[in-house]
Amino acid sequence: MTITPTALPPALDLMDSRIYTEGRQDSTFRALRAADPVHWQDANDNGPGFWSLTRYQDIRDAAADPERLSSAQGTQIFDRKVEGHGKASLHNMDDPEHAALRKITVPYLRAVKIQQWNEVIASTTHHLFDDAVAAGEFDLVDTVAAKLPMLVLSRVLGVDEADAPRMVDWTNRLTSSDPDHQVDSSALETTRSELFDYFRWLSDQRRAEPTNDLVSILVNGSKDGSPLTWDELAAYYVVLVAAGNETTRHLVSGGTIALAENPGTWQRVIDDESLLPTAVEEMFRYVSPVAAMRRTATVTHEIGGSEVQEGDKVVLWFAAGNRDPEVFEHPEVFDITRTPNEHITFGWGVHFCLGTHLARAELRSYFGEQRARRIDFELTGEPVRVRNNLFRGWSSVPVRIVQR
Repeated sequence: MTITPTALPPALDLMDSRIYTEGRQDSTFRALRAADPVHWQDANDNGPGFWSLTRYQDIRDAAADPERLSSAQGTQIFDRKVEGHGKASLHNMDDPEHAALRKITVPYLRAVKIQQWNEVIASTTHHLFDDAVAAGEFDLVDTVAAKLPMLVLSRVLGVDEADAPRMVDWTNRLTSSDPDHQVDSSALETTRSELFDYFRWLSDQRRAEPTNDLVSILVNGSKDGSPLTWDELAAYYVVLVAAGNETTRHLVSGGTIALAENPGTWQRVIDDESLLPTAVEEMFRYVSPVAAMRRTATVTHEIGGSEVQEGDKVVLWFAAGNRDPEVFEHPEVFDITRTPNEHITFGWGVHFCLGTHLARAELRSYFGEQRARRIDFELTGEPVRVRNNLFRGWSSVPVRIVQR
């Protein structure tokens, strides 16, 4: 498949939400990679200027260079953080503090540890498909995609099953429902307050009576020999809730759309179970649900032939790197047999996603359950993308079940 380079549009504005809602991001990034792979966007009505990296190697190198490209000033393009103005979360800090906090939960989220949650994950996917089958025709986001990650993460954190719907609501209000960059700060503060009140109560419970969950690990863990303060715990909780939602949520939606747009592909997986793992990995690459993360230059240095000044914002477009033809043969093709597939959907370097193994387990279980039931989804309307350039996601995916 030959991809014809696309000319850069005049007055390109990567903060224009229409690029993403209209599905023009891939052609835009393709043009940038070819013509201006380290692209400076001037400040405009949508915000201050920033650099954009769209080549795979530039993105990986930048992610592996925290000394010169810091996360401490925020990882969203705008100067705002999901945790608000309180203590910085893992996303928004550098080593050594980042490493000290991260190592508390890393052992608990390793692949071998995630296996203990396989039964919970399988049960969750089973019940969600029961609901889907009973409905027959529904919105995939509301019925399945928005629920799967939070129902699982609730159990991993130690949240009571009855409170899991509140987790879904909080994550919607903190992240996925964020319309472009027009944010109601008072509404966000209300959401954070509700979430913090709940987790303060749960922290007290687990400190007194620890159980086998992530909140127990955190409240009874330590950093530099001292217990975590409430501010440190609160920042940890909010980033776990927010980050634990986006990848799985949008991968279910985006993976389903990719299968629907490539007739016959899902039937191959139904016929050959060995294709399931590579199919899921290709969904991670092809969909790239977390499209970008920002860094801030701590010193003036060169990236890809361009001089980045100290204090400049640098945006790592993972979604663009995952379509780089220098790394992926026929990158625009959804190829469920692609191997190797060294996508950067989970980031790179010291900030590599903590929840990688959990997300993979959720998606393999979900599509494994779909395969076992020989179910396909047919789109019944046009999917609606979220108005957000940091997430490649959908707010609505109307479908009906087709039995194979």
